[in-house]
Amino acid sequence: MNKNFTIKIDEAVLMLMHKKRKKVLTLSVNTTGGGCCPTFEIAEVDMYKPDQTENFESFEQNDITLYIGKNARIAAPTLHFKIKKNFIGATIQVEGLSLKTRDS
Repeated sequence: MNKNFTIKIDEAVLMLMHKKRKKVLTLSVNTTGGGCCPTFEIAEVDMYKPDQTENFESFEQNDITLYIGKNARIAAPTLHFKIKKNFIGATIQVEGLSLKTRDS
């Protein structure tokens, strides 16, 4: 994992975490697909401490502990956590990763 990056957490993410009384963000990059379908990667952000912390690098920012998967390929100078609203609520998403897509 590239360690030459900064982390930005939007105020909306911090407010959501405060509302839910959470102090942890975990970024996991998982591979999905396979078999008859091509594989691709997805980034998942959760508000819990991972079970296997040895697979993650940890960082502290804004009184938040961030766990970032060691397999995350950070392609931008800033890893940016932000809220994306959808029809059932909102999710935390991250920008700045290089993910294998279906076309890769």
